[in-house]
Amino acid sequence: MSLHRVAWTAFALMPVALLAFHFGPGQHAWNEDLAARVLDRAHAAQSQALQLQADAYDAHLAAIAARAAAFANDNAALTQTAKHASAAEDVAYDAAANAWQETASVLSEAQLLLDASKPSVKDTIRLAHARALVRAGEIGAGANELEDLLDSMQPSADSDGASQAALAIAAREELATAYYYGARLMRLAGKPAAEWRAVSARARQNFHFLAEQAKAEGAANSATTNHQLNGELVLNLEQSSLAELYAKARPKDSPTGNGRGLGEPRPGRRGNRPSDKPDKGAGLNGEIGDGW
Repeated sequence: MSLHRVAWTAFALMPVALLAFHFGPGQHAWNEDLAARVLDRAHAAQSQALQLQADAYDAHLAAIAARAAAFANDNAALTQTAKHASAAEDVAYDAAANAWQETASVLSEAQLLLDASKPSVKDTIRLAHARALVRAGEIGAGANELEDLLDSMQPSADSDGASQAALAIAAREELATAYYYGARLMRLAGKPAAEWRAVSARARQNFHFLAEQAKAEGAANSATTNHQLNGELVLNLEQSSLAELYAKARPKDSPTGNGRGLGEPRPGRRGNRPSDKPDKGAGLNGEIGDGW
């Protein structure tokens, strides 16, 4: 399964890497030096998590192939191979989830150290932390943090404004993605249709918001088209049968689990409805890339 996003992996590594550089040579304050070391750890943890996620996805594809072969042939050896492949898949995803949880933990340390930094620095760490939570399977917690991050962002005309706009793009992209992952996992886990459909609707609404925002901002046609295609993928989730869904590979960056922590929006949160009119310069997003 593929979502249309530009260079997500490269962007995923950029926040902590660039911030580590920002607090690198020439910055002698003790707190900044400590922050730089923590960010180095976060970058290393994130790199390992990305690799383990890729390994888990490879194990997932191998398990799908093994199960298909066993299903098509009444063969004890193939059945045993499928069982081993499924077990290896579970181990691989557990390792990836643990690595993402470690990444989130280190980024929490960084958040405390950088609390007094300018908004683009603090929000970049906050975005990376929320992303790590989602990839670790804490989708509800990660989505809540992304919602809060978007709510807290204020348009700015100063030099930090462009950075904040780019962060808003990434945050809403991650939010829509988190809701898609969560809805898919909830459906596969057998949650009531009303519950997982409420979550998939939030994914679809955010992609619609992004497509309209890209159009309003005069973005390239490809950006608008990619957001629209992502919305269609959410519709595909809603309209596919369970048998069809089970036959498809899960999104490459998706965690496993049952989408815990997702459900009705928290009290006081309105959410983004398709009828919402995006404001100029707010709520942007990038596309979602291969292996979504």
